[in-house]
Amino acid sequence: MNVVRVRHRLLKSIRKFFYRHDYLEVETSNLMKTSPPDPYIDPLKVYIGERGPYYLHTSPEMGMKKLLAEGEEKIFQICKVYRIEEIEEVHSTEFTMLEWYRKGNYRDAMQEVEDLIKYIAKDIGLRKKELVRKHYTVYTVEDIVLEKTGINPFELDRNGLCEAMERKGFAGIDECDTWNDLFFKLFLQEVETVIDRKAGPYFILDWPLSISTMSKRKDDQKVERFELYIDGLEIANGYTELLNREEQRERFFHDNEVRATLHKDVFEIDESFLEALQKIQGSYAGVSLGIDRLLMVLTGIHEIDGVISNRFKG
Repeated sequence: MNVVRVRHRLLKSIRKFFYRHDYLEVETSNLMKTSPPDPYIDPLKVYIGERGPYYLHTSPEMGMKKLLAEGEEKIFQICKVYRIEEIEEVHSTEFTMLEWYRKGNYRDAMQEVEDLIKYIAKDIGLRKKELVRKHYTVYTVEDIVLEKTGINPFELDRNGLCEAMERKGFAGIDECDTWNDLFFKLFLQEVETVIDRKAGPYFILDWPLSISTMSKRKDDQKVERFELYIDGLEIANGYTELLNREEQRERFFHDNEVRATLHKDVFEIDESFLEALQKIQGSYAGVSLGIDRLLMVLTGIHEIDGVISNRFKG
């Protein structure tokens, strides 16, 4: 299989889908003066002579939302993004992302993700039997974690979650773990690993507020957010956008505080981004999709090395 040619067909198919649905293809800057302060995502620093640091974007989200504030309603972008990642089977420092925004909420976007995957599978003739099924399975985080572990993390504070995991014999707990740390360990090790990879595509929705900085609240504990998994791989992440300027500022401040406790860089708040949020009218949803991982799924290749030509490994 010529993966370079399959990638070409995939990119062509993605563009056809969005053009047929009246989306505008856009480009935003890869280089930023600051970065979203997500505690779990770290950007690459860039210096221009003696000026800097600047940052390579970890996603085009902030730039694209500024375009929504200028009046664009349906936009998509295919671009390289950069994150400090361990070089592993399914992670890369540099990778290709598809991101798009549309009016509506996360359930509208979730349906559009399903439509996109089905369209691509039919259009390029790969994995049609598995991917072009009537409906993709949908779980909530709460239900699937409870089903697989017997623990409902949303009913427990940090100490309660720790005690519940210890009673279950969970061995990977550290006394310094926060609620978020414990949740990630529980989900990644006890849920992701046991979902049947042959079960077909599935969505997991309604994620914890504390790990979803730019998503709209669903209630006091959850946000309107989903992730799509295929073959056990997270392929896409989407949510109803948080458009409240002050709430977004508070969340950024909180994330910077968390980064400080982790001895990580903190980032200047992008006030122009916050100003843009208040100009966006109505409800919007956005989705990011990892093109390299989708290519792995379509080709049956299990390592990201196999789908990225001349991958950076420095």
